[in-house]
Amino acid sequence: MNNKKSRIRIVDDDEAVLRGMKTVLELEGFEVSTYLSGHEFLTSDAYSVPGCVILDLKMPELSGLQVQKILKERHFEHPIIFLTAHGEVDSAVLAMKNGAYDFLQKPISPAILLQKVTEALQQDLRGLGVDSETRQKKLASLSARESQVIKKVLQELSNKEIGEALGLSERTIENHRASAYKKLGVSSAIEVKKYFNV
Repeated sequence: MNNKKSRIRIVDDDEAVLRGMKTVLELEGFEVSTYLSGHEFLTSDAYSVPGCVILDLKMPELSGLQVQKILKERHFEHPIIFLTAHGEVDSAVLAMKNGAYDFLQKPISPAILLQKVTEALQQDLRGLGVDSETRQKKLASLSARESQVIKKVLQELSNKEIGEALGLSERTIENHRASAYKKLGVSSAIEVKKYFNV
């Protein structure tokens, strides 16, 4: 894995925490951006750059969960690692249900931080890293109907909408979609979009 292709974003209202984590990660060769608030992160970060986010749960103005909700609405699909000194079980459960990659309590050891960040970056790059030759081979394995369905998936249409567009039942679309997903090695519309770098 090439760390230089990925960026770790750290969002925390505690400057000492930001400096400490940034130092640990940069010493390992990672590219790191730090933000003192959710608002600063949301208005300044380049979402297209692969990587992950380390997000503090408790911050003034926008909480970590609120930032996560906004990121989800904006289709930001890179892994999010929540970091908190509060360790609230309800918040952890909610964060994980909403797709958080992990939930870690402060203070966190440098070794665990590096391990979790490395795992998150590997997951993110796996989602993006389909080489063109492999992609072409997998696309060639799709039937004509499966290709049609996948094109409609990329347009963010539901199974019902795809069925109406192609003159097929919703159940038939579900079957074609499941078959196409299996051939491409994906499990969701989000992964389909990553597969095509959309």
